[in-house]
Amino acid sequence: MKWFRKYWNGIRLPHKLVLVYMPLIVIPTLLGSLMLMHSYTASSKEASRDYAADLVGLMVEQMDYRLSSIEELGKQMITDSELLDLVSRTDVTTFEQLDKTTAIKNWMNHYWLNNNMNEFIVAMVLDTGSEIYLYNENEVSQYRIRNPEYKQAVRNNRGGAVWFEPASFSNSFQKFEAFRVGRWVRDSKLNEVGILTIVIDVEAIRSIFNQTKLDENALIRLQTAEGRILVDNGNEGGDAGNYQDLHLDYSDIREDWALSASLKMDDLYAQINRMIRLTILIISVVFVFGLVVTRYLAIDVVNPIRKLMSNMMSGVQSASPRKLVKFKGAIEIREMNDIFVSVMYEIEQLIQQTVSQEQKKRAAEIEALRKQLSPHFLYNTLNSIRWLAILQKQSNIKALVESLSSLLNYTLRDANEFVNLREDAEKLEDYISIQKIRYRQFAYATDIGERTLNASVPKFIIQPIVENALIHGLEPLDRMGQITVRASIRGSVLKLTVEDNGIGIAPDKLAEIRQQLSGSAPQGTTKHIGILNVHERIVAHYGYPYGMSIDSEAGQGTTIEVTLKYEERSEDEYYHHRR
Repeated sequence: MKWFRKYWNGIRLPHKLVLVYMPLIVIPTLLGSLMLMHSYTASSKEASRDYAADLVGLMVEQMDYRLSSIEELGKQMITDSELLDLVSRTDVTTFEQLDKTTAIKNWMNHYWLNNNMNEFIVAMVLDTGSEIYLYNENEVSQYRIRNPEYKQAVRNNRGGAVWFEPASFSNSFQKFEAFRVGRWVRDSKLNEVGILTIVIDVEAIRSIFNQTKLDENALIRLQTAEGRILVDNGNEGGDAGNYQDLHLDYSDIREDWALSASLKMDDLYAQINRMIRLTILIISVVFVFGLVVTRYLAIDVVNPIRKLMSNMMSGVQSASPRKLVKFKGAIEIREMNDIFVSVMYEIEQLIQQTVSQEQKKRAAEIEALRKQLSPHFLYNTLNSIRWLAILQKQSNIKALVESLSSLLNYTLRDANEFVNLREDAEKLEDYISIQKIRYRQFAYATDIGERTLNASVPKFIIQPIVENALIHGLEPLDRMGQITVRASIRGSVLKLTVEDNGIGIAPDKLAEIRQQLSGSAPQGTTKHIGILNVHERIVAHYGYPYGMSIDSEAGQGTTIEVTLKYEERSEDEYYHHRR
């Protein structure tokens, strides 16, 4: 084994791929395909044989049923005592003979009508020796029933049904082929009365052949033990070599009759042979193609892997991404190299962004400390105005300043982005009290359930929407305006609704706003900054599908619905966070 390992380690990768490809892929594929094709061929032939055998078996059963029905008809007639008494009467006048003949034919008609095979019964003949009673077809030769061999064969069977091979007959209109079934008729004292013959058209058998799907692709024959053909399905014109005998033996049909079926297998074999040739051709093409592809695959893999390793080593040694090379080769390896180069660029960019962000963060902190002086100064000034309003007993100015101070304190109090809905709704009340100084003709109502008050919401989530309703919805109104704020919980979702009865929004403008909310608006068309800002804050905090939707009808009002993720926080949690 040592020599083999040494030899194997000395072989280059392209040759190894060829050596592995041959025994592990091509040979098993070839053997598997041939075995599968052989199995398919055998199963197809067996399935065809079984199918044909089943159909032939059904034909035999139906044939036996039809022949038995004919035999039963003859048995009923030769055992009918009234019919036998009528036939046996000999002391009749000429006129009585006519009545007798009519009565016998009426009996025959009665039996013919009540037999389910009457469509195939050509005629019924009763020969008493002195008279012949013929029902149905008027055959010129009277079906050769007085042939000595015919009469002797019937008598030898002593009353049993005797089937005779089909023979050609003719009536006044046409020639036809028919079977004859003969029975020896005797009275109750076993005296011979005559011979009953029932003539059956060969279509009674041939129609059974034509009812099956084998009729077009098989040679079906009802024949004697000596090989004489009685009835076939009409496919005898074809070459006998085109059929393969199925060796089906049903020799107990009647007398020495047997049914044979020879299935035409050429079409099946031709299809199988075509599939075999096609399979061998495909395997050969795959074999040659595999060798070529393996060769090119080896060349396409080895060199790119080496170059990829070189790039990785350079990247580990902190080389600039711009110095990493691109190369030709397998697309997967090229994609790996592109991803590696992209990662190196990302790392370089992240380092630069980190440095830049740290610088901006430091500058922002300094700017925040500088600007913090102005809001505190404003807050202190408002406090002074409030005390001045109290001293001068100006309650309306005092209320206005208190609301404005509360809002300013709410803004400056802490940096927490989230509050509970109760607090945000209270500050909204302060905002409404300020706006009612300017907009006197509007009413404000809320429908906020107790359960929703502890829901966590972004700070100032409702105020910009209410402000938008005042400015754009109620300000142009020449009647009393109404703003209603509702809150409800639906499963894990908090729904906030701001509804007004203002002038509404025109359809084209409404479509533009919806485009902005969905992010599909063309660049440079962004308006309605307050609404869009609220929507972007929600998406930034919760992601999609949370956000804002708007519905409006011109002259009727506008409804804005805000969808948030329902999260509940107690007052203690907010208090602890503020501290």
